[in-house]
Amino acid sequence: MRHVWRPLLALLVLGGIGAMAVSALQLDYRLDAFLPAPRTAQQEIVVEQVAGGSAGRLILAAVEGDDPMVLAETSRSLAAAWRDLPGVVRVDNGDWSDNEAIVEKLMQARFVLASDVAGRVEPAAVAAALENRLADLALAGSRVERLIARDPLGLVESLAADLAGGGRARTVDGVWFDREGERALLLLQSAHAPYAIEEQARLLDSLRARFAELAPAGQRLQLAGAPVIGVASAEASRSDALRLSLWGSAVVLLVLAFAWRSASAMLAGAVPLAFGVVCGLGVTVLAFGQVHGLTLAFGFTLLGVALDYPVHLFGHADRRALSATARNIRAPLLLGVASTLIAYVAIWLSSSPGLAQLGAFSAAGLAGAAIATLALPALDPALPRRVQPTRVTAIHWPAVPVLLGLAALGFLVWQGPERWSNDLSRLSPIDRAQIEADQELRSALGGGDVRYLIATAGDSREAALRASEATVRALEAAREQDLIDDWQAATDLLPSESTQRRRLSAWPAPGEMSERLAAAESGFLPGAFDPFLSDLAAARARGPITREFWAGTPLQARLDSQLMPTDGGWRALIQPVGLADAGRLAAFLERSEAPAQLVDLAEGSRAMVAAWRGEAGLSLGIAAALIVGLLWLRLRRARETLAVILPPAAAVLVTAALMSRFDGGLTIVHLVGLLLTAGIGLDFALFSRSFLGDPPAAARSRRAINTCALSTGGVFFVLGQSVIGMLQMLGLTVALGILLSWLFTRIGQPR
Repeated sequence: MRHVWRPLLALLVLGGIGAMAVSALQLDYRLDAFLPAPRTAQQEIVVEQVAGGSAGRLILAAVEGDDPMVLAETSRSLAAAWRDLPGVVRVDNGDWSDNEAIVEKLMQARFVLASDVAGRVEPAAVAAALENRLADLALAGSRVERLIARDPLGLVESLAADLAGGGRARTVDGVWFDREGERALLLLQSAHAPYAIEEQARLLDSLRARFAELAPAGQRLQLAGAPVIGVASAEASRSDALRLSLWGSAVVLLVLAFAWRSASAMLAGAVPLAFGVVCGLGVTVLAFGQVHGLTLAFGFTLLGVALDYPVHLFGHADRRALSATARNIRAPLLLGVASTLIAYVAIWLSSSPGLAQLGAFSAAGLAGAAIATLALPALDPALPRRVQPTRVTAIHWPAVPVLLGLAALGFLVWQGPERWSNDLSRLSPIDRAQIEADQELRSALGGGDVRYLIATAGDSREAALRASEATVRALEAAREQDLIDDWQAATDLLPSESTQRRRLSAWPAPGEMSERLAAAESGFLPGAFDPFLSDLAAARARGPITREFWAGTPLQARLDSQLMPTDGGWRALIQPVGLADAGRLAAFLERSEAPAQLVDLAEGSRAMVAAWRGEAGLSLGIAAALIVGLLWLRLRRARETLAVILPPAAAVLVTAALMSRFDGGLTIVHLVGLLLTAGIGLDFALFSRSFLGDPPAAARSRRAINTCALSTGGVFFVLGQSVIGMLQMLGLTVALGILLSWLFTRIGQPR
């Protein structure tokens, strides 16, 4: 028992410190944290949209399972109830008559937002509009009387449909339906950032709860959109992480229990891991002020290499004091740690904040774990109980890893750019059915393609708005050529000042407008449209609206997402709808000399990932050269240095070639896995080489390496069974790399 209490007390203290640190942590979930710093205007747009673009906040809803008229009433009830929920910016269903705040703002702004004023006030157009209002009265009765009195031309209804992006959606009783008329459609915008998973999950639960309260029996609700996908992915990730952690822990416990057969040794072996976590957290918080959620997850995974340190300590302890063993393995252990730290420091210097945090966490964690391993004798753990290791005849086939490594290098060079994959969707556990539901509902609503944006810019806000209007004129010509169906622009809510003044001047004076309404002989009572005429007079007196006009309304969020200041001026964004061929539209805009650029967010993100990979490759190349130099300085002979470097280098090359060929190309996650493989393989090679001259020590070293390969390799193999793309890639890459490192260390070192 005396060998147990000290390791147990150390674990409890470190566990308490770690738990307090994690509970007090300010976790960062920004999706842009793992992208490199943007260097162009297009890359800035990509980062803005990945970080919190409006497309990532939209929730699409469909209600089905009843008569269309009943579904329409449910749609109206849901829209009203959902608008009152915290975390909801706006709810659109095609009928804004009950949203008094929006309707009132549109009433005030319609005279500067409506285009083609001259066409709208022609006698024939006025008469047609009034006939439509009579039809609305016959259908909806007193519910729309006040709205018609203030808006006989139907400007608000038209503007509401255009602003909501429902120009292609079918309407039943004034609300949106799909083309078949079987599902009522709604569009919501969440106030929460796309990466605020817990808040988004609570909002989705609230939406479903309100539906359950209001909807008649038999009606069904379907939700889609980026928040829905994000929450489902997070739930899948948590479930998978719990399952894998249990299996991984079982593998480690089983291997170490068989290898050590000592509870005291197993408790002591966990101390370096716990101390490494505390060191990693502390250094990351001190350096960056906060920790990204993915950094925390990846950092714990990368610290798996620290498990090897106590395995080497106890593996070499055989009927002698543990302190003597610590002194005996100190040189190869610290050399391996120092070499690995060089690579992680290179990542620490990355321009990507998330990757810099990952490098800091891992470097500090591994350093702390190594120091704690060498200090373990102070905890007086019991030595493992086991038989003497069997001495076997060493196999020396150094030509095998050399030839395989050269073949793998040649294959990677032959592949060219095909060896890389920039598809970020591979890293997420998104159910394909959810993506298809999102695309289908977005198409039914007439929403834009979230992959593309049209960007304009100017030295001032007014200049950016004028550039946007010029682009819209070009898009109208593009629509005639069937290049695009529609669009949503910042100028839908805030035209340039010159455009607003031109539209105001095109409206007849209130007296003349009254005469045109009377001349239509629609059957409405005299004076029925006095509220409309009063609004017209007030608009002419007020003049152009400003950006602040929409403050405090649900439409403010949309305008802010489409019109924003930049370092050099202002940027206005246009969301294309029904984009048939992005390449043809981009060429058309260029030929039309429109002051705009079509931005492909997917291609932009891939380009940024490729740019980071080049930066990371250069940094890691320099780190590799420094590692070779460090090994040569310590080992003093080129032959010894080559003997240590050959097995891990060959393992990394062969692993990279196999993953590139059979896993669809190498990603950032594969590179991190290869870096971890190199660190583990270097430890194997150093310990194997350091004790070649002492057969008993060599046997103990071989036994420790076997234990490391089984425990760490087994954990990463379990990780490779994950449904989460990034964890699966990391697990399979490292598991394969450990297997090859172990094999090449056994056969690949020259005598």
